[in-house]
Amino acid sequence: RCSYSFLYRVVYEQLELQRRMNQNYPWPRRIGIDEHGFKKSERFVTMVVDHDRKRLREVVAGKTGANLVEALSSIPGRGNVELVSLDMSDSYKSFVKGFFPNAKMVADKFHVLRLLNGAINRARKEITGDVRSNPVRKLLLRNRHDLEYFERRALDRWLDQHGVMKEIYMWKEQLYSLYRCIGLRWATRKLQRMLDLMALSQLPEIRRLRKTLMRWRAEILNYFVYGLTNARVEGFNNVAKTVKKRSYGFRNFKNYRLRLLNACN
Repeated sequence: RCSYSFLYRVVYEQLELQRRMNQNYPWPRRIGIDEHGFKKSERFVTMVVDHDRKRLREVVAGKTGANLVEALSSIPGRGNVELVSLDMSDSYKSFVKGFFPNAKMVADKFHVLRLLNGAINRARKEITGDVRSNPVRKLLLRNRHDLEYFERRALDRWLDQHGVMKEIYMWKEQLYSLYRCIGLRWATRKLQRMLDLMALSQLPEIRRLRKTLMRWRAEILNYFVYGLTNARVEGFNNVAKTVKKRSYGFRNFKNYRLRLLNACN
């Protein structure tokens, strides 16, 4: 015969107590940062993942540096953090530089490989229209290294008829080939050669890509030293989507944060 409000209060009080027991430790050596959508009033939520303990460390409303500093300043041991994996967000990059004095950043491999996906989809729509069932759509986005011989042959015949698309696709494959390099020395040479050749391109998409790669050059090459990715962070993002779906959405961010921190620990 307990009221709804009493049960509601007790459940979240217990979740808060459990969170305090699980989260009572300083910053680890390696962390990952990424965001996902929440709702219109608070569009983004930032997830900070502890790579060492394989758990979610904190959830922050928003993705600006001010939001992150305010939410994370109470956690001790910022000097412990040596490596931070992150997507290619300038706000996260500037936050890490100022907040973690000893940390080196590693640009997430998955986000680097996706840099040209938007340009490929836009160029394809101009040719085929917005038809998602068109088989060429999947072939363009997949790694050419994984395609069968007959798939590569059919794709090459189609690309020969569309010069702009062919050039964008070629540079997308060059990004994949960069991550097939073994060791920092070969990756550095490969990236420098790519940047030199991109300077000759007349396509605005490739020029923008070159500027992005130059701005994130050190963070991209750090992958070949430390091998750190945001794969675990993306996994927790999928858990967050499941939690929201099972709860039919959340109106209160504090409740969402408690549910997520307890679900991912």
